[in-house]
Amino acid sequence: MKLLITGSSGFIGTELIKHFSKKKEFEIIKYDLKEGKDILNYEQLKEAMRGCDIVVHLAAIRKPYEDKTFADYFKINCIGTFNVAQAALENKIKRFIFTSSTSYYGVEKGIPFIKPIKESNPVVTQYLKTDNLNCRDCDIAYSTSKVIAEQILANYGLRKKYEVIILRLGPTREKGEYRPFLGLHLKIENAIQALESAITVNKKLWYEVFTVTDDVPDVDLSKAKKILGYNPI
Repeated sequence: MKLLITGSSGFIGTELIKHFSKKKEFEIIKYDLKEGKDILNYEQLKEAMRGCDIVVHLAAIRKPYEDKTFADYFKINCIGTFNVAQAALENKIKRFIFTSSTSYYGVEKGIPFIKPIKESNPVVTQYLKTDNLNCRDCDIAYSTSKVIAEQILANYGLRKKYEVIILRLGPTREKGEYRPFLGLHLKIENAIQALESAITVNKKLWYEVFTVTDDVPDVDLSKAKKILGYNPI
Protein backbone atom coordinates (compact mmCIF):
# COMPACT_ATOMS: atom_id res chain seq x y z
CA MET A 1 0.00 0.00 0.00
CA LYS A 2 1.48 3.33 -1.07
CA LEU A 3 0.62 6.33 1.10
CA LEU A 4 1.26 10.02 0.39
CA ILE A 5 1.34 12.35 3.40
CA THR A 6 1.17 16.11 2.85
CA GLY A 7 2.61 18.17 5.68
CA SER A 8 4.86 15.22 6.47
CA SER A 9 7.43 17.36 8.33
CA GLY A 10 4.86 18.90 10.69
CA PHE A 11 4.25 17.73 14.23
CA ILE A 12 1.51 15.20 13.45
CA GLY A 13 3.11 14.15 10.15
CA THR A 14 6.45 13.44 11.83
CA GLU A 15 4.78 11.37 14.54
CA LEU A 16 2.65 9.48 12.02
CA ILE A 17 5.67 8.58 9.90
CA LYS A 18 7.60 7.53 13.00
CA HIS A 19 4.66 5.29 13.94
CA PHE A 20 4.45 3.70 10.49
CA SER A 21 8.22 3.21 10.28
CA LYS A 22 7.74 0.30 12.67
CA LYS A 23 5.35 -1.38 10.27
CA LYS A 24 5.86 -3.06 6.90
CA GLU A 25 2.42 -2.53 5.34
CA PHE A 26 3.02 0.90 3.80
CA GLU A 27 5.38 2.68 1.48
CA ILE A 28 5.37 6.32 2.63
CA ILE A 29 5.76 9.24 0.21
CA LYS A 30 6.61 12.46 2.08
CA TYR A 31 5.35 15.77 0.74
CA ASP A 32 6.20 18.95 2.62
CA LEU A 33 7.05 22.56 1.86
CA LYS A 34 10.17 22.26 4.02
CA GLU A 35 11.48 19.84 1.40
CA GLY A 36 10.48 22.06 -1.53
CA LYS A 37 7.22 20.23 -2.18
CA ASP A 38 4.32 22.67 -2.37
CA ILE A 39 0.61 21.78 -2.43
CA LEU A 40 0.11 24.95 -4.49
CA ASN A 41 2.34 23.47 -7.23
CA TYR A 42 -0.26 21.26 -8.86
CA GLU A 43 1.94 19.47 -11.39
CA GLN A 44 4.55 18.67 -8.76
CA LEU A 45 1.85 17.40 -6.42
CA LYS A 46 0.17 15.27 -9.07
CA GLU A 47 3.46 13.66 -10.05
CA ALA A 48 4.41 12.89 -6.44
CA MET A 49 1.04 11.21 -5.92
CA ARG A 50 1.36 8.94 -8.95
CA GLY A 51 0.82 5.28 -8.02
CA CYS A 52 -0.41 6.01 -4.51
CA ASP A 53 -3.43 4.30 -2.97
CA ILE A 54 -4.20 6.62 -0.04
CA VAL A 55 -3.62 10.31 0.66
CA VAL A 56 -3.38 11.78 4.16
CA HIS A 57 -3.73 15.54 3.83
CA LEU A 58 -2.17 17.24 6.87
CA ALA A 59 -0.61 20.30 5.19
CA ALA A 60 -2.21 23.53 6.38
CA ILE A 61 -1.79 26.70 8.34
CA ARG A 62 -2.58 24.71 11.45
CA LYS A 63 -4.03 27.30 13.83
CA PRO A 64 -4.84 31.01 14.19
CA TYR A 65 -1.81 33.30 13.86
CA GLU A 66 -2.22 37.05 14.21
CA ASP A 67 0.10 37.72 11.27
CA LYS A 68 -2.02 35.59 8.91
CA THR A 69 -4.94 37.00 6.93
CA PHE A 70 -8.02 35.29 5.56
CA ALA A 71 -6.30 35.38 2.15
CA ASP A 72 -3.42 33.34 3.63
CA TYR A 73 -5.78 30.75 5.10
CA PHE A 74 -7.84 30.57 1.92
CA LYS A 75 -4.77 30.05 -0.26
CA ILE A 76 -3.22 27.25 1.81
CA ASN A 77 -6.15 25.61 3.57
CA CYS A 78 -8.73 25.89 0.78
CA ILE A 79 -7.00 26.19 -2.60
CA GLY A 80 -4.29 23.84 -1.35
CA THR A 81 -6.92 21.31 -0.32
CA PHE A 82 -8.62 21.60 -3.71
CA ASN A 83 -5.28 20.89 -5.41
CA VAL A 84 -4.69 17.78 -3.30
CA ALA A 85 -8.26 16.60 -3.88
CA GLN A 86 -8.09 17.11 -7.64
CA ALA A 87 -4.68 15.45 -7.91
CA ALA A 88 -6.14 12.50 -5.99
CA LEU A 89 -8.94 12.27 -8.53
CA GLU A 90 -6.55 12.30 -11.48
CA ASN A 91 -4.40 9.65 -9.81
CA LYS A 92 -7.38 7.41 -9.00
CA ILE A 93 -6.69 7.47 -5.27
CA LYS A 94 -8.88 5.04 -3.31
CA ARG A 95 -9.12 6.91 0.02
CA PHE A 96 -8.51 10.51 1.07
CA ILE A 97 -8.04 11.36 4.75
CA PHE A 98 -8.22 15.01 5.81
CA THR A 99 -7.32 16.47 9.18
CA SER A 100 -9.85 19.16 9.90
CA SER A 101 -10.23 20.72 13.35
CA THR A 102 -12.66 21.24 16.19
CA SER A 103 -12.31 24.88 15.10
CA TYR A 104 -14.88 23.79 12.49
CA TYR A 105 -17.37 24.01 15.37
CA GLY A 106 -16.05 27.44 16.38
CA VAL A 107 -13.78 26.22 19.16
CA GLU A 108 -11.63 29.36 19.32
CA LYS A 109 -11.36 32.14 21.89
CA GLY A 110 -14.12 34.69 21.46
CA ILE A 111 -16.39 32.42 19.39
CA PRO A 112 -19.33 30.92 21.33
CA PHE A 113 -19.64 27.27 20.29
CA ILE A 114 -22.46 24.80 20.81
CA LYS A 115 -22.18 22.03 23.40
CA PRO A 116 -22.13 19.12 23.32
CA ILE A 117 -19.82 19.00 20.31
CA LYS A 118 -21.03 16.48 17.75
CA GLU A 119 -20.74 16.03 14.00
CA SER A 120 -24.24 17.35 13.28
CA ASN A 121 -23.66 20.73 14.95
CA PRO A 122 -24.07 23.78 12.67
CA VAL A 123 -21.04 25.85 11.72
CA VAL A 124 -20.58 29.33 13.17
CA THR A 125 -21.96 31.12 10.11
CA GLN A 126 -25.27 29.31 10.58
CA TYR A 127 -26.00 30.45 14.12
CA LEU A 128 -23.82 33.40 15.12
CA LYS A 129 -24.55 37.11 14.80
CA THR A 130 -21.85 39.74 14.54
CA ASP A 131 -22.44 40.96 18.08
CA ASN A 132 -21.80 37.45 19.44
CA LEU A 133 -18.19 37.48 18.27
CA ASN A 134 -15.28 38.69 20.34
CA CYS A 135 -12.46 37.02 18.44
CA ARG A 136 -9.50 38.05 16.32
CA ASP A 137 -9.69 38.07 12.54
CA CYS A 138 -7.35 35.06 12.41
CA ASP A 139 -9.65 33.00 14.67
CA ILE A 140 -12.67 33.25 12.38
CA ALA A 141 -10.43 32.99 9.30
CA TYR A 142 -8.96 29.70 10.46
CA SER A 143 -12.36 28.32 11.46
CA THR A 144 -14.06 29.18 8.18
CA SER A 145 -11.09 27.89 6.15
CA LYS A 146 -11.66 24.44 7.65
CA VAL A 147 -15.38 24.62 6.84
CA ILE A 148 -14.61 25.57 3.23
CA ALA A 149 -12.02 22.81 2.88
CA GLU A 150 -14.52 20.22 4.09
CA GLN A 151 -17.10 21.46 1.60
CA ILE A 152 -14.55 21.13 -1.20
CA LEU A 153 -13.96 17.50 -0.26
CA ALA A 154 -17.70 16.82 -0.08
CA ASN A 155 -17.80 17.20 -3.87
CA TYR A 156 -15.55 14.16 -4.23
CA GLY A 157 -16.81 11.91 -1.45
CA LEU A 158 -20.55 12.43 -1.90
CA ARG A 159 -20.25 11.67 -5.63
CA LYS A 160 -18.15 8.54 -4.88
CA LYS A 161 -15.07 9.72 -6.75
CA TYR A 162 -13.06 8.24 -3.87
CA GLU A 163 -13.57 7.68 -0.16
CA VAL A 164 -13.25 10.82 1.98
CA ILE A 165 -12.68 10.54 5.72
CA ILE A 166 -12.50 13.77 7.69
CA LEU A 167 -11.10 13.86 11.21
CA ARG A 168 -11.97 16.99 13.19
CA LEU A 169 -9.02 16.88 15.56
CA GLY A 170 -9.00 18.62 18.90
CA PRO A 171 -6.10 20.82 20.04
CA THR A 172 -2.84 18.84 19.95
CA ARG A 173 0.19 20.32 21.68
CA GLU A 174 3.79 20.09 20.50
CA LYS A 175 7.03 19.68 22.48
CA GLY A 176 5.49 17.60 25.23
CA GLU A 177 3.04 20.31 26.24
CA TYR A 178 -0.32 19.07 27.45
CA ARG A 179 -2.96 21.53 28.49
CA PRO A 180 -6.63 21.96 27.65
CA PHE A 181 -7.85 24.63 25.23
CA LEU A 182 -11.41 25.73 26.01
CA GLY A 183 -11.93 22.38 27.70
CA LEU A 184 -10.60 20.28 24.79
CA HIS A 185 -7.35 18.43 24.26
CA LEU A 186 -5.98 15.56 22.19
CA LYS A 187 -2.96 13.45 23.03
CA ILE A 188 -0.72 12.86 20.04
CA GLU A 189 -1.10 9.11 20.69
CA ASN A 190 -4.86 9.43 20.21
CA ALA A 191 -4.44 11.54 17.06
CA ILE A 192 -2.16 8.85 15.58
CA GLN A 193 -4.59 6.11 16.62
CA ALA A 194 -7.46 7.87 14.83
CA LEU A 195 -5.38 8.44 11.70
CA GLU A 196 -4.25 4.82 11.58
CA SER A 197 -7.85 3.67 12.01
CA ALA A 198 -8.98 5.94 9.15
CA ILE A 199 -6.21 4.56 6.95
CA THR A 200 -6.84 0.90 7.72
CA VAL A 201 -10.58 0.65 8.47
CA ASN A 202 -12.07 -2.16 6.39
CA LYS A 203 -15.32 -0.39 5.53
CA LYS A 204 -16.45 1.61 2.51
CA LEU A 205 -16.73 5.17 3.85
CA TRP A 206 -17.54 7.43 0.92
CA TYR A 207 -17.94 10.59 2.97
CA GLU A 208 -17.71 10.41 6.74
CA VAL A 209 -16.76 12.98 9.35
CA PHE A 210 -15.52 12.19 12.85
CA THR A 211 -14.84 14.30 15.91
CA VAL A 212 -11.57 13.22 17.51
CA THR A 213 -10.51 14.45 20.95
CA ASP A 214 -9.48 12.81 24.18
CA ASP A 215 -12.41 11.53 26.21
CA VAL A 216 -13.55 14.86 27.66
CA PRO A 217 -16.90 16.27 28.80
CA ASP A 218 -19.25 17.84 26.24
CA VAL A 219 -17.74 16.01 23.25
CA ASP A 220 -19.62 13.16 21.58
CA LEU A 221 -17.07 10.63 20.32
CA SER A 222 -19.61 7.88 19.75
CA LYS A 223 -19.39 7.94 15.95
CA ALA A 224 -15.60 7.59 15.89
CA LYS A 225 -15.76 4.86 18.51
CA LYS A 226 -18.45 2.92 16.66
CA ILE A 227 -17.18 3.17 13.07
CA LEU A 228 -13.42 3.62 13.44
CA GLY A 229 -13.03 1.66 16.66
CA TYR A 230 -11.48 4.77 18.22
CA ASN A 231 -10.50 4.10 21.84
CA PRO A 232 -8.83 7.16 23.39
CA ILE A 233 -6.25 6.42 26.08
